Amino acid sequence: MVSLVLVAVAACGGQEPTTSQDQGQDQVQAQTTGGGTAAAVPLSDADRAAAPGLAERFLEAANAGDAEGVAAVFAEDARFDSVGRIYPSRQDIMDRFLGPEVIEAGGRYAVTGTAWNGDRYRVDYDYDTGHGGKEVFYYEYLVRDGLIQDVIGRYS
Repeated sequence: MVSLVLVAVAACGGQEPTTSQDQGQDQVQAQTTGGGTAAAVPLSDADRAAAPGLAERFLEAANAGDAEGVAAVFAEDARFDSVGRIYPSRQDIMDRFLGPEVIEAGGRYAVTGTAWNGDRYRVDYDYDTGHGGKEVFYYEYLVRDGLIQDVIGRYS
């Protein structure tokens, strides 16, 4: 069933799904730190404090259809893993995912819960697709230097 969902989601995004099982351990480690090195970097107090506000700014901009506002919360080299679809830069995130599938589609996020998962700020969402559909999922945000550096998105 999970494979079918990944295939269906990938078909909507126009690319083959990539899973962490397909990636080398060094790459997975680097992705969790949000940087290009395999060494884990502890989350700074400033970035921990910034995470909830960045998640809120993302929500407000996305729900308003503000592509520039959404892009502004992501680092240039941000990475977004949406159910195995990997977007390796802010440009890819906006051009191939959030632009067409959220902003242009008129989708709307509603927060149903928040929590910390290690260094990641998790936000649970109910999502109205803008076309009559509903989805339930979460994003786990990793913040570095006051911007979203990495996101893991999964269905709940």
